[in-house]
Amino acid sequence: MIKLIVSDLDGTLLDHSKKVSPREIEALLKVKEAGIALCLASGRMNAEMQQVLEEIGHQAYSVSQNGAFIHLDDGSFLQSKLFEPTLAYEVYQVLQEFDLVKLICSGEANYITHLTPASDAIQARTFQPFLVKEDLDHALQSAFAVCKFSMFGDIEVLLALKARMQTALGDQLEMFISDKDCLDIMPRRVSKGQSLLVLIEKLGLQTDEIACIGDSFNDVSMFGITPHSFAMKGAHPEVKQQAAYQVESVAEAIAHVFTHNHKFAASQKGITQS
Repeated sequence: MIKLIVSDLDGTLLDHSKKVSPREIEALLKVKEAGIALCLASGRMNAEMQQVLEEIGHQAYSVSQNGAFIHLDDGSFLQSKLFEPTLAYEVYQVLQEFDLVKLICSGEANYITHLTPASDAIQARTFQPFLVKEDLDHALQSAFAVCKFSMFGDIEVLLALKARMQTALGDQLEMFISDKDCLDIMPRRVSKGQSLLVLIEKLGLQTDEIACIGDSFNDVSMFGITPHSFAMKGAHPEVKQQAAYQVESVAEAIAHVFTHNHKFAASQKGITQS
């Protein structure tokens, strides 16, 4: 029996205008009425995820910043995983070699040294404005809290950065392309999948009692912990290969969940009657 549905946001639950479609809202209402819990798992900040939940009138668990933070469905904090200050500074030094929009992410804001037309275009995709902090280099030397580095730009430059970072610090990092123009850099063993394992242990659930839906490489760690994994059909082929199913929408994945639960309930009823 699936008791928790976990959904990514961008490219999965959210459309290109950062909205949840009426079809998805209707499907999520059925989830709520069935008593199935919901968790949002995203590279976005928890505050952004709560904004989405408020707009659709839903309450959910939250795995934010690619697993750096976990919040319970009542909004209370469960866990955080941040960069060690020395490692964050070393990562930042490597980043300076590349011409990209560089965001340094904390739990509550995305920081940038200066705004440009390129960063304005990225900012338009977020729910909250970037905070300009010109002295980021100095701040990082003073143990400025960092949970994630998000780099935006040409995919070839991002791949070159990933290769350079792998050579310099790869054994201490998790790196993945989380969007067509974004490379996320996380501390080692920090991912959506790892944080979901912490959450379901807290909730007393087994891995076969959750279903995960996503569309990017940062969702693959979720797919690996449950047999009920759903990749969006528009996802990269390598991402789709890691999921058990492919779907057009979250609503379609939810329909699969209800079918599975009905079959499970029927089998349990048969066992009881026999």
